[in-house]
Amino acid sequence: MIALLLAGAVAAQQRSAVAQPPVAAQQHPVAQPPVAAQQGRLVVLVVIDQLRYQDLLWLAPEFGPKGFGGLGRPVPMRYDTVVTETAADHAVLSTGAYADLNGIIGNRFYAGEKAHESVEDPDCPVWGAPHQGRSAALLRVPTVGDAFKLGTNGAGRVVTVALKDRSALFLAGTSADLALWLEAEAGRMTSSTCYAKEPPAWLVKHEREHPLSEWKDYVWRELDPAAVSRYAPQVETVGAASEVGPRFPHQVGKGKVDKTLAQALKATPAGTTIALRAARAAVESLRLGDAGSTDLLGVAISAVDLVGHQFGTTARERVDAVLRTHQELTAFLDFLRARLGTRLAVVLTADHGLTPTAADEYRLRAPGGTIDVDGLIQRVNEALDRAFSARAGGWVMAVDGSAMILHQPHPPQALQVAAEVLRREPGLWKVVLPDEVAHELPAIRHAVFPGRSGELLLVPRPLWTLKKPTHGADHGSPWNDDALVPLAVQAPGWKLRNDGRVVDAAQVAPTVAALLGTAPPAAALADPAVIHDD
Repeated sequence: MIALLLAGAVAAQQRSAVAQPPVAAQQHPVAQPPVAAQQGRLVVLVVIDQLRYQDLLWLAPEFGPKGFGGLGRPVPMRYDTVVTETAADHAVLSTGAYADLNGIIGNRFYAGEKAHESVEDPDCPVWGAPHQGRSAALLRVPTVGDAFKLGTNGAGRVVTVALKDRSALFLAGTSADLALWLEAEAGRMTSSTCYAKEPPAWLVKHEREHPLSEWKDYVWRELDPAAVSRYAPQVETVGAASEVGPRFPHQVGKGKVDKTLAQALKATPAGTTIALRAARAAVESLRLGDAGSTDLLGVAISAVDLVGHQFGTTARERVDAVLRTHQELTAFLDFLRARLGTRLAVVLTADHGLTPTAADEYRLRAPGGTIDVDGLIQRVNEALDRAFSARAGGWVMAVDGSAMILHQPHPPQALQVAAEVLRREPGLWKVVLPDEVAHELPAIRHAVFPGRSGELLLVPRPLWTLKKPTHGADHGSPWNDDALVPLAVQAPGWKLRNDGRVVDAAQVAPTVAALLGTAPPAAALADPAVIHDD
């Protein structure tokens, strides 16, 4: 068992853990448990968006002997699917099932001629924005939170906090007490009426104490330039994808408090500060783990992901974002350790990784490249024009995630013609037609849900990325850069299995269930990744 840290031990080790907000109110005293508090327990599932297993190996010297977040040495965990995206993989973590069962095939899906976000739900209006609706209703199996609610007759509480709506919602499920995310339109943490009719008083107070205006002049500077230089000594430049400039210091706040500021903050370490402050407020206000029951808290941190998409895996900005995440997460978990002691259990993992940019592959003489989505669409359209006849607006409606979708209606033979063109692409490993899925590898079968998946499944070769050439780095493959992430567990009485096998992402939900003391959710058929530490 990994021993829990003593209260306050990390306070002397922190090196400005916060993302340098423009107010001094960031530093919190270590909370003490209420004198007459009822005993309870808290299980925390932390998901770091886009944190690669390689990141924790590469940057290990910077985390100290207690490891990333004070959670010790991680083990490798892999997603057995070709669609490594935020929505799909958060759904895997919470349900213990892949998209072929849970129904979440990616961040979006297409119905007819229209794209739909996987969290869209007109029956669940967002607070203060009745024209927008969001929920986890498209899940076709229960989450571990749903199973926990059913197993305790609603006694245990389930709360999730994230920057992204899809992270908060798919970690939560439909029965959670609250799923919070940062809504750029509103400039504050929000949820939908399917979880609560309106913002609770504690959240209103928290938002009043920490308004978006705190960040209106925010400048992102490196936490430790010397440490960053040990891993990314060169000055990185970026393309049009970055809105905060090509190098440090990054002027994020432009003096205005609006949607643009909120969006920009999400793509910097400030987003980590915002999410973790809200999570802390939830713990304190709701007395999670302290109200006589076992509770579940899900926390999803997305700054590394949004930074990585802009700058790439080797950039100074991404290294800084990982180091800052470690510092802030350690401070947050130390607050929980001091408050709950042995009544705290923590599971940390990630939803996916990131493929290196073609520029980095070229600079370091590694094989790989970029598959230009626009060029791909043009070649398929031209082939279908020759095979049938020219179609106004083209034949291809979209390439989204790992799927190509054609406009309807189209001749049945159109898919075969498109597949023949795509299979000549040097960067594509497989092009899978609908009637071929059942005979394919598990990673391909796991990615397809009938009625939601695209007509052609595209799987890049290792170190190849399917994207528009003007976009930054991306992910969406079954290879280790995208699919291999860390897993760490810190829980009294439990330890990770030590059988030499890479953990499957479908084992996270059973693991969380075991720590909660409840049965795993209905479709979570894998074994937990932990065993009793006798």
